This record gives sequence, C-alpha cells and structure tokens, in this order.
Amino acid sequence: MSRRGVLLALAAAALAAAFLHRPGRVTDLNITVSCARVLAGGGDPYAQDLVIDGVTYPCLYPPLAFDMFRPLTALVDYAPAFGARAWSAFQVLLFLIMLYIWRSRFLAPGVEAARLAFALTAFGGPLFVVLHSGNAATVEQVLLWSAFALYAAGHDAAFVAAIALAAQFKLQPAVFLVLVLLRPKPNWRAFAAGGAAMLLLFGLNEAIHPGLLASMRARMTNPAEGWPYERGPNNCSVLGFVQHALETAWADRSAANVWSRRLFVPWALFVAAATVAALRRVWAAAQDENAARRATVLLACAAYALLAPRFKDYAYFLLIPPALVALESGIPNGLRAAIVILALLNSTKAAALNLGMGQWALLAGYFKLYAAVLVWGVLVRRTKSPVP
Repeated sequence: MSRRGVLLALAAAALAAAFLHRPGRVTDLNITVSCARVLAGGGDPYAQDLVIDGVTYPCLYPPLAFDMFRPLTALVDYAPAFGARAWSAFQVLLFLIMLYIWRSRFLAPGVEAARLAFALTAFGGPLFVVLHSGNAATVEQVLLWSAFALYAAGHDAAFVAAIALAAQFKLQPAVFLVLVLLRPKPNWRAFAAGGAAMLLLFGLNEAIHPGLLASMRARMTNPAEGWPYERGPNNCSVLGFVQHALETAWADRSAANVWSRRLFVPWALFVAAATVAALRRVWAAAQDENAARRATVLLACAAYALLAPRFKDYAYFLLIPPALVALESGIPNGLRAAIVILALLNSTKAAALNLGMGQWALLAGYFKLYAAVLVWGVLVRRTKSPVP
C-alpha cells in the first residue's frame, strides 16, 4: 500500500473510532444545541440559564453562531446517541484537516510520528478536551488555520475574509487581521476590508435576530456570571494566572481583578513590542516572502496565547505548530526538554496539594502556560532565519 493509502486508512480508522466511542457528558455540546433549540423556537437564549444535569449554564455565542448548529440540534434531537457520536467523528475530521494544514503549510519535513504524539498529548490534549466536552472549538480552529494558510500563500483578501468568518464565534480572533499590517508594506486595504466584513457579518445578528445582541451583551457583562472567573488549566491565560495568584494572596477578588489588569498592561506592551521587533527582523532577513509569512503566523499565534485575556484549554490548538517549530529549531537540549515536559504536564495541582503546597498549589495548574512563554521566547530569538 502506498504512503497515501496508509494515511487514508489511518484517517478512516480514527473517524470510525471516534464514531464508535461512547461520548461522555459532552456538556458543551448539550449547551450549544440547547441554546440553538431555544433560538429556533423563537425564544431569547440569553434571558435565562440552561439547566443541564442539575447545573446552570449561560448561552454565550452570538445568535447566528447558534443558527449554524441547527442541523446538529435536529440530529441530536432525533437520535441523541447517534448525533453525539457523529459530532465526535466530525471533530476528529476537523483535527485531521488541521494536521494536513500544519504539515503542508507550516512545518518542514520531520518525524511525523513524534509530531502526531505531541499534537495529541501536549498542552492538555486539546483534541481530547473537545471530544470530552463536545465544544465547537474545532470549527473555529479550522477556520483560523485555513485563514493562516491563505495568508502564508499570499492571498490577503481571502485571509481577511476567513478571519472575519472565524471571528463570528467569539470576536477575539479578529485581532489576527493585523497580520496584513505587520510587514514592510502594510496592506491597509485588506485590513479595512476585513474589518468591514467582520462588522457586516456580525451586524447580521441584529438584522436577523433584532434585540438579541443587546441581550447577549447584558449577559456577558453581568458581574454575577461565573465563567469570567475560570482559572487554571481550564483557562490558562496570563491574565487568568495573575488574577488567580492575586486572589489567593489577598483573598479579595475585586482588588485582585483591578490590579491584575493594571499589571497585565506592561506585560502586554512588552510582548507586543518584542513580537513586532522580531517580525521586523523576519521581514528584513527574508529572501522568500512566503517563508516570512509563515514565520509571521507562528509568531503571532505564540504572542496571541500570551496576550489573550481568556485562553481556554481547547484554544491551545494554536500553540501546536509554533511549539513544533520551536522544538525542531537549534535550541539547547535542556530548553527543548523543558518545553516538552511543561507542555505534557498540563496540571499537577492534586500532587502539589499532597506535597503540602496548600493554596499555592495553583502554580502547578499553569504548566502549559509556562511552556507557551518558552515557545514564544524561542520564536522571538530565532527570527533571523525565517521558517523554511
């Protein structure tokens, strides 16, 4: 059998395994289809909590995002077990598409088995996170990596259009539109077109579902909501880490939130300045524009992980290609081992508690964030030689 045949057989086996595996609680899937069901019935999904397995949850996606899940909702309503298994298989398919994009567009030839093992297990195993929870992050991630592939190939217009579409779930990814500006000749026209497309698409929420955007905004800005206070490996962001540490030290959540944001500003300025300076070196040394574009994407993803106010466990899909490039560059073995170990540990908070760390066991819940900092640092330091 040819190499392509072997790969297709393995992909088919992965899809079959995902479909045959009995899904767990898939809480996020249940939340998504429940919100879509309320919206399809003419209700306001943001007006009240959903109760799933005795626990209350809010609806947080924009209305049109829930509209996208109406076919899945109908399938789950008609055949719950089949629908959940089909969704798991679909997520594995999206992961396989990401693997293809990573390998064909952003990675040089390497040891594929080791890369696959890293992609499956590093940073808390985001694939298994989405399979267990049923979260729709894989849809957003495939849109993002498709956009990055378009950017790397020099298609700015298609790139900004894909980013505008990917940002309809959570808006935060819209920041990647700046990639068309981070080079010697900024493409302001593409940037403006991407921003306009994003606003136009988001504005369709109000046109199709009048009044629901205001209801969603009221829900998301409600200080009584619990989701903004997710911490540890579930929301492994720099801002979350600082808030968590200050809350633990002061036992005053309000003061901790205020000061964490103040402390985050100089950190964000430092990361942004160092990243922009590195990108200038990339483009100054580049003999191949596409190589510089690939390096730009990888650096931007690494910086994004350190700047995003909220960076969930499944968002760590973004760090897999930058981490692989960092690991396969000419860095000392000790640093390479540190990145791998930290990325694989994810969280050892329970062990830290058993060792007597007490409330400061929280430090053992952010290993993948520490790995992300190292990956970003490696990519910043190696920018004189763009990704091949």
